[in-house]
Amino acid sequence: MLAGPLAAGDVCAAQDPIALATAGTAAIESGRFGDALEAFTKAAALRPTDASLCFGAGVAAFMLGQDDVAQTRFECAVALNPNFLPAAEWLGDLHYRAGRLDEAISTYERAQQRLPGARKLEERLAVWRKEHELQTRFREVRTDHFTALFEAASDEPLAREIVERLEAAYWRVGNTLGVYPAQPVTVVLYTREQFSDITRLAAWSAAAYDGRIRVPLGGALEERDELDRVLSHEFVHAVVARIGGRTVPAWVNEGLATVLETEAVSRDAVAALADTDAGPALSRLHRSFVELSRRDAEIAYGSAARAVRRLIERSGAPAVVALLEDLARGAPFARAFHARIAMRYEDFAALAARP
Repeated sequence: MLAGPLAAGDVCAAQDPIALATAGTAAIESGRFGDALEAFTKAAALRPTDASLCFGAGVAAFMLGQDDVAQTRFECAVALNPNFLPAAEWLGDLHYRAGRLDEAISTYERAQQRLPGARKLEERLAVWRKEHELQTRFREVRTDHFTALFEAASDEPLAREIVERLEAAYWRVGNTLGVYPAQPVTVVLYTREQFSDITRLAAWSAAAYDGRIRVPLGGALEERDELDRVLSHEFVHAVVARIGGRTVPAWVNEGLATVLETEAVSRDAVAALADTDAGPALSRLHRSFVELSRRDAEIAYGSAARAVRRLIERSGAPAVVALLEDLARGAPFARAFHARIAMRYEDFAALAARP
């Protein structure tokens, strides 16, 4: 149900695009993206020339991981109002996350040509152009479920090994979760300098997933056990994104990725909590860990792994998958958690905090 008057069954409000837009905005602000998508979609049908209503539906769809819907809605908003900078920003970001660098760059360039306020896009455009120039030199190898991009011909044997190891992770993780993504996953192999320039992540980051798996070669990854750990971890992020969209709390996402690396690794992650009085509350672990210091990140990953392990021990992996699917349909996290885990989220968080 939608927020406000609509939740009370007000038929008049259901036919009022302003009331629907107000309800949709409130739903986005409170993280109820399913309600928001419903409200903005209805409002846009009633007022099809209003770019802001298309944009609202696009934001909600994007957060739910419904990228095709989001793209259509953002394109609608830009077509209706070429000066609508937020719609162009979100559309460009959507293209980028999907690996469509040409479209992402052209979307931002068109916005810059039209809008003086679009100058703020220049820094990101510069990074994207640099990445695009790099990718024109990339080669690729493919398997059934993965495509690896790499620059140097001498890296081809390693690229082939990486996609083979990812194929092994595909079947191992799929056997645990009962989920086997059909759409191929792209993995981009960089030097450490290239990885840092493009991702802008903390130095402690071993790899990244933002629609593509991004891996810096060399260093610790020369050890094959470490390579398997990193590849498995990032592949689980790809699976979570495809099941649950972009509203999955970081502790669920990172915890599941850590637990499914290897049993020994997940034990090590939990052991990182051993010399601290307590890990952070789960409520503080809903946002990405990327801005944390190395030590705080170790504790956050350990807390997340411990919580997800207890979640699986309590309800099983299928319940976790069902929880993610509910999030993709727009269910609020606490409500979906209670329905799938048969326990209030607050009670589980207290349980997960215990050593």
